[in-house]
Amino acid sequence: MSVAIIIPVYNLWEQMTLPCLNSLAKHTSNYDTHIYLIDNASTDNTSTYAEKIGYELFGKKNFTYIKNQENYGFAIACNQGALEAKKDNHNYLFFLNNDTLVTENWLPPLLKALEKPRVGLVGPLLLYPDNTVQHCGVVTTILGHLRHIYSHFPFNHAAIKTRKFKAITGAALLCRTQEFFQYGCFYEEYKNGFEDIDLCCTYLKNGQSSEVITDSIIYHHESQTPNRASQQHHNSNLLFKRNTIIRDAHLLYAQDGYTPALTKDFFDYVRLPQEQNDKYNSYIMQNYSDNLCHELLKQEPFWHDGYQILINNLIKQNKIDQAIIICMQALCLCFCEHNNELLNSLNQKTTNQNTFENLITKINENKKLLENAKQYRINDFKSYFNNSAWYEKLLATQKLTIYNFEV
Repeated sequence: MSVAIIIPVYNLWEQMTLPCLNSLAKHTSNYDTHIYLIDNASTDNTSTYAEKIGYELFGKKNFTYIKNQENYGFAIACNQGALEAKKDNHNYLFFLNNDTLVTENWLPPLLKALEKPRVGLVGPLLLYPDNTVQHCGVVTTILGHLRHIYSHFPFNHAAIKTRKFKAITGAALLCRTQEFFQYGCFYEEYKNGFEDIDLCCTYLKNGQSSEVITDSIIYHHESQTPNRASQQHHNSNLLFKRNTIIRDAHLLYAQDGYTPALTKDFFDYVRLPQEQNDKYNSYIMQNYSDNLCHELLKQEPFWHDGYQILINNLIKQNKIDQAIIICMQALCLCFCEHNNELLNSLNQKTTNQNTFENLITKINENKKLLENAKQYRINDFKSYFNNSAWYEKLLATQKLTIYNFEV
């Protein structure tokens, strides 16, 4: 059974594409694979070296380089590679971003997962270079926002496990060739984003599920495509216009023993159950050290009090830049006025001018978002959850106060 590995690229030859190809040559040589490198009009050394290096690494029979005269984007390039693979009679298509590094034995677990007839799309566990999770599944939050579940969690955390999702990322995605074309390929109106989510929705409509297989591991640098964020609004509107997106994040978090929650500004986040949170608080208050607090936060990134405890103690030691890093982590996991105000306060204290200049714009953007979004989010929440058992549960979580701990 042969696998076509389709890699759309735009620049980043030395930084990303070459290391990606080297990792494939090292860890995929024992399998029946063919590499299709689709070059979206790169202006760097890609066109100079890609074909030559590809032949050296994989042989002419197992490597195809396609040079486009303009940048068609992710969806068109992937479909272009898939069509070539279909002509060459490959059984499987594996779509792979060029900012990735595959690891030993990455392919067999994915192929085995596709032996199940109702599983249509599978992907590996994607890790950041620091071995924390980049992707182990995509969920939709209670307010209708797509999110990578457990992003930045330790890769060996109990919540990181093989399971089905309504959507998974297209950064590393395996499927059967026949079904990919049967279901219409990647929808080409997207602009470098959400094509993968749309594809997963199409598979779901046809009774096919998506799975992340944690026995397969690939490293991913994430979002190396220029100007991707600027297309977010267009892509999001198109996705929700074409598909009914089920909000499932709160259900999955609850299954794993966490508490889905709302801030007073109506931004969703996740926290530990109160009893577990109190145990962590009690333990760190009796045994405090910066290193211990760091380690406990790695074990349980949803322990929000821990961020406040660590930040306050770093401030006492005048370690302001370290406190800023921790505060930014806290803000990513719990976007609220308290954390943004704390970041602003820390930014005023830093002696690092670059840090100050880089953060002030982000802080102001956060402030504007917090001010402008509340009423919209309240209405959206009420319209979706009213008369639901989750309505009162989630409103009750707003009573949680983030305390200023001192040790």
